[in-house]
Amino acid sequence: MNRTMVPKGHGPLASRDLRTDPFFALQRGINRMFDDLWGGFDMPTVFAGHRFPSLEVHDEDKAVRVTAELPGMTDKDVELTLKDGILTLKGEKKSETSEKTEHGMVSERWYGHFERSVAVGEIDDNAVAATFDNGILTVTLPKTERPKDTGHTIPITGK
Repeated sequence: MNRTMVPKGHGPLASRDLRTDPFFALQRGINRMFDDLWGGFDMPTVFAGHRFPSLEVHDEDKAVRVTAELPGMTDKDVELTLKDGILTLKGEKKSETSEKTEHGMVSERWYGHFERSVAVGEIDDNAVAATFDNGILTVTLPKTERPKDTGHTIPITGK
């Protein structure tokens, strides 16, 4: 039987569950309050309550590969950071359109922000590569070369 002190879902590739994030819970509560108060007045963020972007994390032999779908975004809209074995994706998209009609001017503004973090373990920081193609972000994080520990017995000395 293989036992571990690491709780389920908290292994090296566990990601943060935004549905239980206290800040998103607060925002949902405030949105609900405004809905009740003004009957439909809504202040959502585009990604609130959703795990956006959805991530695919593949733990391969020599690397961890993280893929995110970011439709409508460009590489300039996304920021990647790696610190202490945690890869963080942040993104922001702003859009504004104006159209003149026979009845006046129609303007629309759109704003969206997201942040996702995923634990990737021991990574060779200097060899990380990221590509962005047609709304698909792919991050390749080579693992550090460490000899595998086969385990050994540690003797205990009594007094």
